[in-house]
Amino acid sequence: MTLIYETDWLASRPLFYNVSTGKVSGNINDVIDYANLEIHPEGFNNYLNFGYSILEQTPVKEVKFLRHSSRLIVHDDGRLEVEYLEDPVIQWMGKVSREDDVLHELQASIQKWEKSVEGDIIIPTSGGYDSRLLNFFIKDKSRIRSFTYGLSENQAESFEVVGARRISELLGTRWEQIELGDFHRYFDDWDKLFGASTHAHGMYHIEFYTKIMPKVEGNNPFLSGIFGDVWAGSVVPQRIQFPTDLHLLGYTHGMNADFNQSLLHSERSILENFLESNRFHINDPVFQTATLIRLKIILICYLLRVPEHFGFKPWSPFLDRSIALGMNTLPPERRNNRVWQREYFQKNSLDFDSIKSKASHQNTLNLQALNRIPLKPLEVGTLREVVKPAYIEWINKGISKNCSGWREEYIGKLLRVKKLGGALRRLGVEDATDRRIQSYLAYLVLLPVQNLLKRRNKA
Repeated sequence: MTLIYETDWLASRPLFYNVSTGKVSGNINDVIDYANLEIHPEGFNNYLNFGYSILEQTPVKEVKFLRHSSRLIVHDDGRLEVEYLEDPVIQWMGKVSREDDVLHELQASIQKWEKSVEGDIIIPTSGGYDSRLLNFFIKDKSRIRSFTYGLSENQAESFEVVGARRISELLGTRWEQIELGDFHRYFDDWDKLFGASTHAHGMYHIEFYTKIMPKVEGNNPFLSGIFGDVWAGSVVPQRIQFPTDLHLLGYTHGMNADFNQSLLHSERSILENFLESNRFHINDPVFQTATLIRLKIILICYLLRVPEHFGFKPWSPFLDRSIALGMNTLPPERRNNRVWQREYFQKNSLDFDSIKSKASHQNTLNLQALNRIPLKPLEVGTLREVVKPAYIEWINKGISKNCSGWREEYIGKLLRVKKLGGALRRLGVEDATDRRIQSYLAYLVLLPVQNLLKRRNKA
């Protein structure tokens, strides 16, 4: 029987497949043949450099993933065939959307979904623009259950919590704060879901939903803001000329490892081939934004997969092609700094960003976790076949430093930080070049590789 698998225009639901065994699954762990496992040099080095798998190749030689707008055919004889379908993004290049049209379509889409589902609607709410829109456009506010975690030492004073509480007050919704800090205990749970496809960074979401579950009935509809910020204009276009420039579209925010410490020599054929195939479009803002999301989808899909793992039924309007590309093709001057959204909130009495508050922009969430549950050192003996042993020792020395000392050293800086970006904001540090921060980030990247090699050694 011939089997056919197909991805959407973003590959928002990753599909992994083994070119030797023909196995296909949404979980990379299901398709790895550990007894015959080999590391793919360039796939591995790209994984280190980006922090997650990119451009169809994982760190495992025989394991690939299906790109966007593609079809995988598994023939009766086990032969695999990949078909690349037409890319719908190209059709939107050069278009200019109208804000009223985009907002109307977004609202209509959310309310149509709202009518199609039953029960309380779960919305992770940060106080940011994406979750603010989602809460605002739900027609029956009594159905909303919103939850927020804080980032600062006193999590109740975090700007995320203060903002979410304010949204709830303005809209009259049910809202709760969820305290976090024990997420280092969920490394194994994360590995079961994502393996060596991406770095081990999102355990805080596992703790978040573990604590939400007793508060809801289960199987609840779940509204996600995945990639809403990127479509809306939070990312500045980059000038891409060389294969190495593609790293700029990875937006790693420092959450990667030093690929120069790899013991596996590789060319850059994957990056070179991609750039050569897309050179004509790569610097078009519309195409580039979609490329950024497609590059990072193996990582960011956790925003859907983790709540789904807990039995929620996630959905997002920002995965709808018309809505996403409508946002993506608004006039550049309106997308810049998301002016169009800020003005919309002002018109609808949801603008509290300019109001000074006592909210803390400090972030010590990962430091709190390190204080509670220190990290186990990486195993030099296991990783020495792919990474220089001195690098592993360097990482282990960095993460073994007294956590309270680390906290004391950085607390002064953190108190002065007004706005921290991306993953570094989640880490709670100002200086990405600091050795201990680099150690922690590299640890998160290499731990899944260590788990991979240990399973192979036992096979």
